[in-house]
Amino acid sequence: MKHANIFIVLLICALISRAQDTNYARQIMMKLSSDNYSGRGYIDGGIDSAANFLANEFERIGLSPIKDSYLQEFSVEVNNILEAKLSLDGKELLPGKEFILDIHCLDMQGEFKCLMLDEETRTSPKKLSKLNKKATGKILILKRYQAADKDAKNWYDYIAYANPYHAAGAIILDSTGFVYSVAKYSNLQKYFIARLQPSVFPQKKVKNGEIKINSDLVPDYKVNNVIGYLQGQEYPDSFIVICAHYDHVGKMDEAIFPGGNDNASGIAMMLDLAKKIKESRFRPRYSLVLMAFASEEIGLKGSTFFVENPMIDLDKIRFLINLDMVGTGSDGITVVNGGKFEKEFDLMVDINEKGSYLKQVKKRGESCNSDHCPFYQKGVPAVFIYTMGQEYLEYHTVGDKPERVPLTKYDGLFQLLEEFIYSL
Repeated sequence: MKHANIFIVLLICALISRAQDTNYARQIMMKLSSDNYSGRGYIDGGIDSAANFLANEFERIGLSPIKDSYLQEFSVEVNNILEAKLSLDGKELLPGKEFILDIHCLDMQGEFKCLMLDEETRTSPKKLSKLNKKATGKILILKRYQAADKDAKNWYDYIAYANPYHAAGAIILDSTGFVYSVAKYSNLQKYFIARLQPSVFPQKKVKNGEIKINSDLVPDYKVNNVIGYLQGQEYPDSFIVICAHYDHVGKMDEAIFPGGNDNASGIAMMLDLAKKIKESRFRPRYSLVLMAFASEEIGLKGSTFFVENPMIDLDKIRFLINLDMVGTGSDGITVVNGGKFEKEFDLMVDINEKGSYLKQVKKRGESCNSDHCPFYQKGVPAVFIYTMGQEYLEYHTVGDKPERVPLTKYDGLFQLLEEFIYSL
């Protein structure tokens, strides 16, 4: 056994001695984030095209389907904003680039008077007492960027999201938070919430606003998880799972949100690992299962469906690694749930220290912020890995383009993960 262990260590060293070429990963990212895939959302069938591409790529790599197909179908409810128009005093703003809408909007159209609410309004009892009459039926422009503390920010959020004055809509001015989300957590309402890109904040009082929204609530949009399998050499009935979500936030009007880092980067690394291991002479001891999840962006729907309808025995999963936004890395990686699985986390740290792959492997506690969570809640040992670094900050914007994602420490993370898979 001692000689066998030495052989395994030498094999691992041989496997990781070659620097990983990022060309394949970049090709996958460019493909998934192209305009043809419409942001991998639910307008123009972008998520469907992405699922078919991934199934074909699994087959091309040489992965086997667990059952008759790589696809696991289920249905989700989505609200698509097909048309979004917003003008302030006659100046039309560009959807996606200059404004974004909250996903909970129903159809509405009209021109409305505008009312600016700022810190002077918030702190004046006299002005607050008049809002019941003054704000009704108007577009409220909220200077949230003026808020100096949590209570002030909460006040602006209350005005925007609770709509206590029965306004026609709210426009939030804030230097942070200009991101588009398709996660629907409440009922749709005929009342809009918009955020402006800071560069187009009004520089003077706005008198009139015009809005047009055409939305389409689809109660049962059919989507697919994409699952592939590579048999292990020693424990074929036990599994290491590498997963990543392939969906993004799609389109709003004609604005496309490409999702280069989120999460074409995670899918690219998952496929790259599968391709490298499939081409290697030696397999890991455990079977490798690759899971590309749909509909993470609307509330972890794909991973939740899988754990409720598992295609493999969840109790036989030795370890699960979820990859979500791995396109940077100048400051290392964070391992969510690292504090829950100390043995595996320490193994990652040890591999990194010996290989000098990344600046740091940072431990984080549990958090239900990506597709590892439904598995963890079912008792599966699962972590979520994302890269850290200020070199690229695009997130849920039209600017998250694959050619801009730096892949700073792609090679280092790839080698760490490859060695980790062979070390379990």
